[in-house]
Amino acid sequence: MKKQNAKVLRAANRRVAKYNHRMASMLALSIFAIIAVIAIVSLCVEPSTLGNLFTWGGTGGGSLVASMMVIGNLDDLPDTDTTGKNLWGEVYLIDVSDQIDTASAFPKPNAAREVGTLPMKTGEYMKKFMAHTAPTFLSTGEKGEFTVTGETTFAIVMAGQRKQLLNFSEQHVGKRFILIFKQLDSDTRYILGSYERPVYFQSFENKMDNDGRYVTYTFKREGVQQYHEYTGSMVLQAAGTHTAEQTTLAITAGQDVYTIPNGSSATYGITSISGLTASDKGRVITLLGAGTTYSATVADGAAFTLEDAATWTAKAGSKLVLKVLDASTLVEIGGSRIQTA
Repeated sequence: MKKQNAKVLRAANRRVAKYNHRMASMLALSIFAIIAVIAIVSLCVEPSTLGNLFTWGGTGGGSLVASMMVIGNLDDLPDTDTTGKNLWGEVYLIDVSDQIDTASAFPKPNAAREVGTLPMKTGEYMKKFMAHTAPTFLSTGEKGEFTVTGETTFAIVMAGQRKQLLNFSEQHVGKRFILIFKQLDSDTRYILGSYERPVYFQSFENKMDNDGRYVTYTFKREGVQQYHEYTGSMVLQAAGTHTAEQTTLAITAGQDVYTIPNGSSATYGITSISGLTASDKGRVITLLGAGTTYSATVADGAAFTLEDAATWTAKAGSKLVLKVLDASTLVEIGGSRIQTA
């Protein structure tokens, strides 16, 4: 009797084991089916993900890297070519590695959270991206057990599927940038990033479907440091050159940066200015020294109000940043001066 019971028990155990195995197999197949459905839906919604399944790193052989100077300025497109609200935003993307003269000191923010002119490499200029919607800025911070952590995210939406946008997506993702941006209802510009703590081009989303044709660029930076007001000059073209030994600084429309050359046979002082009007109030003018043996000087006086009334000498590598007070007066922006020996 006991033997018969044992046989019955073993048979029951085998049936239970087979049932468990069958159920486990069905569960595994169900999971694989769900994953397959998700993958198919993903490919239908975003076909570019298919390429990502078979591509590892890089942008493909033979592609030429387009610098920010080659990509150039990018304007917005009308709603007829895209969709959404026509709320443009002005953002300048400055490549730290290729465009910034990191050998020069980064302008430190003053007590009013103002940052002066960025030192650009020779022949490099700030390039403007006109976003189709207002840029998105989000900054968070949190105290941990031993330290404070934070993260800043800055995102812009660019309209269309233009070659410059495609080149920027392929060849600049992951690179370090400094951002200068302007709010929609203000002329005040703000700066985010520095040499030591740049903003990284974290990701892009290139979309073309029934909702529209646009690309979203997302930039991120770790830390709790916030943006500052940018009071420096916008370096949008080559610096103008002051005429050697002329005592009047001739300022022209659209030109905010001037190189002050060496004198031919003697030093000379710049004592007056011309070319400004009342509408230029608040404009920032930057003087770049290029002198050697006969460097020009700018002294505190009727035309120039200098910090601590200290004379500036236009030696090579020196810089003086001034703000227009009125049509006949330039005032030095405190803390922005660079004076080489």
